[in-house]
Amino acid sequence: MIPGLRPQPLTMQLDWRLNAQFAGLCVAQARNYYQRQGLTVTLNPAPPDLDVVQTVVSQPHTLGCAEESLILAAQSRGVEVVAIAAMLQASPLSLMSLPNGGLHDLSQLIGKRIGVHSDGQKALELVLSLHNIAPARVNTIEIPYQNKYQRLIDGEFDAVQCYALDEPIRFAQRIGQAPVLLTFSDYGFDAYSQVIFAPVQLVHEQPEVIHRFLTATFAGWRWAINHPSSTAQLLIDRYVEPDYQDMTYQVESLKMIATYMQCDRQRLGVLDQTRWQRSAQQLAQAGLIDAMPDTSVDLNLWP
Repeated sequence: MIPGLRPQPLTMQLDWRLNAQFAGLCVAQARNYYQRQGLTVTLNPAPPDLDVVQTVVSQPHTLGCAEESLILAAQSRGVEVVAIAAMLQASPLSLMSLPNGGLHDLSQLIGKRIGVHSDGQKALELVLSLHNIAPARVNTIEIPYQNKYQRLIDGEFDAVQCYALDEPIRFAQRIGQAPVLLTFSDYGFDAYSQVIFAPVQLVHEQPEVIHRFLTATFAGWRWAINHPSSTAQLLIDRYVEPDYQDMTYQVESLKMIATYMQCDRQRLGVLDQTRWQRSAQQLAQAGLIDAMPDTSVDLNLWP
């Protein structure tokens, strides 16, 4: 605990259930890294279909994490949030299809039924546009997370959106074979993922508090990356729901996450203003966001 500091409460609104993709935050909480920074942090898992940006701006002392495209879309509508760090330096957003007769190339999506979630729709449309495929030529249907594996197995969809960090591991455990992946980053989707963001007002009023939060969070991530087995056991013992309590799954997911966090040997969590603006320009040119945001990244808080 930093001497002289009164404990500062913060809520971190996640965009999914507690799992390996939030391991650094769980470690920071469990190993008292937040406490040492004078913080009391609540990790708030998300129910399916939560609007994480609106939830964050409607609650006091709350930060959140979301896909870059969702934050840019909100900013373009005038929602006053700002990106402050990125847990993942590349996006794991992907499409997953069955191993037999799977989709191996973007052009094979034409005429197919593709199940997507709200956070992936804009990303997929952008990827298609970058490869001169009109999004209207692909039959995309917004679906909830529930039962999507079975809907894919039953042939209702030719592919479904997935997060390459963990969902292919679970799916392979279920059917005994690895699915075929089309990863958006392989097709020009150069975006950050699990972007930590905050309301502009909170950033203006409590920049030091947010810096301390980020310091503890990425210390947690460094420990998690260097101790995957111990971290997996911590997640199973204290954090994840029963259907995630599989040691092999958690360890494999953590190893995959480490590759996404340490792309190009970047310091953990860094955001690049030029890269962020380039992503915004791509989305705006494709008509996927209403306008270019005025202020979208704050580089003064981290590192």
